[in-house]
Amino acid sequence: MKNGFPRGVQFTPVPDPLLASLLEEIDSLDELKVVLRAIHGLHKLRKVPASIGFDDLLSDRTVASMLKSSGTQLEEIVEQSVNSAVERGILLVVNEGNGQRRILLNTEPVRRALIRQGVDPTIEARKPAETWADTESAKPKQDAVTFYEQNIASVTPIVAENIHAALEQHPEDEVVLAIRYAAEANARSWNYIAAILRRWAIEGRPEELDDGSDGTTERDLQEDRSDQFYEEYLKRQRARGAN
Repeated sequence: MKNGFPRGVQFTPVPDPLLASLLEEIDSLDELKVVLRAIHGLHKLRKVPASIGFDDLLSDRTVASMLKSSGTQLEEIVEQSVNSAVERGILLVVNEGNGQRRILLNTEPVRRALIRQGVDPTIEARKPAETWADTESAKPKQDAVTFYEQNIASVTPIVAENIHAALEQHPEDEVVLAIRYAAEANARSWNYIAAILRRWAIEGRPEELDDGSDGTTERDLQEDRSDQFYEEYLKRQRARGAN
């Protein structure tokens, strides 16, 4: 790929700790490769909780190629890599019976979804360490779906899917704050909210959440709701030919 990534290339979000503290711990290249391929497969499903089977990894041509193995040897490497990732708190493995096991990303939204389904996601492994301070502000304060419905509009199935996908990639307090900004800017569109979340994914976690406020930051909210988000949204809509 001498010319670099093409325009419109798709991206797969990766949890920050995996690129920081956990990356320092992982001493197996095979484990890192399997984890990244599993995250890619889970992200493509666009649902919570997303899960893939061990067979999905074993039948993946890329997995066999990157591990340079096949048959029993491939099964052993994948099994060992997944088990190690489970011990680190990166992945979850749920036994569905009949020898069927599913692999999931070990995030809070996934754990909550499993509990709602009557599945106990509890494992002996520790949860991944966060890359920011564990403050009260980092804890979910209000259900994002309910907050959207109270401040933006009724939640359609498509919007619910978008919110759940966002919760796979962002802490719930960030999603709630983005919805708050959209409501205050009177930009009642999920695309506007998604633009805010994308900006935070690039520029970093919002300061008001790390500072311990409740989302009603001490700084000027009129400035913080960021007209640039709305301008960028309008530009994209005009480029698509929208009114």
